Amino acid sequence: MVIDYQVRLSTELSVQLETELMTETEQPVRKALEQWLSPIFTDKAKDIDLRFFGGETDIIRHQIKEVINDNRTSYTIKLPKENYMHLAVANIADNRQVHISDGEHSATMRLHMPAPQEADPLNTGIFTARLPMEVTDSTKRFEVKMYMVTCAVALVVDTSACHDLRAADGYMSGSATGFDIRDSVFTYDTPCKLWMDRVMTDDASLAPKHHEPMRMKKEESPMACWATVAMPTKDESEWSLIFTSTLTDNRHTTTTLTIKEPLKAGTLRIIKCAMKENGELDPDPDKKNNSEVGAAVTLDWKPGNEHNIDL
Repeated sequence: MVIDYQVRLSTELSVQLETELMTETEQPVRKALEQWLSPIFTDKAKDIDLRFFGGETDIIRHQIKEVINDNRTSYTIKLPKENYMHLAVANIADNRQVHISDGEHSATMRLHMPAPQEADPLNTGIFTARLPMEVTDSTKRFEVKMYMVTCAVALVVDTSACHDLRAADGYMSGSATGFDIRDSVFTYDTPCKLWMDRVMTDDASLAPKHHEPMRMKKEESPMACWATVAMPTKDESEWSLIFTSTLTDNRHTTTTLTIKEPLKAGTLRIIKCAMKENGELDPDPDKKNNSEVGAAVTLDWKPGNEHNIDL
């Protein structure tokens, strides 16, 4: 019996970036973001974990774990005649935040974040597949297509109006912290603060790095970008980006961006904002009545100016 595997990517990263970041001032952000995300939105699997479950107890009958560095591979496997549930995972070995748990049975095998209260961006694009298999004497070939279960969001900010910006960072709230592979169901058991990384336009990272506060430099381009890699949000629930700006006099402004459209597996969402003089983010700077993204602002101006205002 031969089993063919193929990694399928549903998002054309370069095409989407060229379409959504078209202006001359956005070009440095587009190039940096493409470098930063290219290891995530890749159609190659570095490693694979293939498991075949069978019997009344739904236990592992066969397992293959290998490094392949390719988007296609094939295996010739001899399995006894039986009905199997086959689960496959790619690009999981090096992921620092997501791991396989309870993988002895197909019904319990899942991806999960062991400490989901706070995490850095996921550092690999994870792919999975599930396939019920009936192995008989005449069985010769199966084809398995693996699809991405991770996604990404990028916040592109025009900071030109905020002359006193000293530092800024943000995080995402509302993404899944687990995935039941056999049932193809994402889980949201524990709220997770998923940090966004600053995507540097002058020296773009080739992969997501651990979160660290990023200070702004006066000589930098006013177009700045923060991004994170996550698992999807719920289909019928809002999710949020919480972004805090710190001015040179230590005043803090926190903007909560609420997004109505779900962030789906295998996709990239780009959100553009303009930063006001006080560090507040405006998701509708061109006054196009953008109803998909809402904004709530908290100003914490103590101890300099004794203000603490929720808008």
